[in-house]
Amino acid sequence: MKREEKNALSRQRIFDAALKEFSEKGYDAASLNTICAENDISKGIIYHYFKDKDELYLLCAAECFEKLTSYLLVIAGGSGTTEQKLRTYFDARLRFFVEYPIYLGVFLNVTLTPPEHLSAALALAKEPFDTLNIRTLTALLESAPLRAGITVSAVAEDFRMYMDYFNARFRAVLAQAASPEQALREHEERCHRQLGILLYGVLEK
Repeated sequence: MKREEKNALSRQRIFDAALKEFSEKGYDAASLNTICAENDISKGIIYHYFKDKDELYLLCAAECFEKLTSYLLVIAGGSGTTEQKLRTYFDARLRFFVEYPIYLGVFLNVTLTPPEHLSAALALAKEPFDTLNIRTLTALLESAPLRAGITVSAVAEDFRMYMDYFNARFRAVLAQAASPEQALREHEERCHRQLGILLYGVLEK
């Protein structure tokens, strides 16, 4: 085996172990010592390939949002009514974590309780995902007539505000849920319902 291949395999092994640790425990509780002990990896090897715990966490977060965004881009802009497109989009977000459960814990940790000293770097990692969310909503809004005085940008900003509130509420729900997967399903359903209310109201015309 060539030296480059051996280095790549060693680096990937450390990354995979770190991803599992961060996904299961979040940034604060995760430990390089645990990664070493449970995977027969020396700390010296970790520091040979990675600067520190922060770099490993940021790389795990970046991969999570890169893969999630790429997954969603495949289905974004599909056919159907506005309601059908919304349902397809939210269903795809849930399906991603069913197919790739290793990323769920990292996603929740970054979106709900990110380490404050890494907030700027994590915002950059999340930016493509956040941009896709707003772009998807904007495209749906632009495909239908809006009431007089209502702009696409105003609705998108209100939806962003709604999501800030529901993400904060989700922290409490997550602590009491039977599993993170169940909590995420309920959260996504609630987000979808609130977006429907934002778009259509609650009264039958």
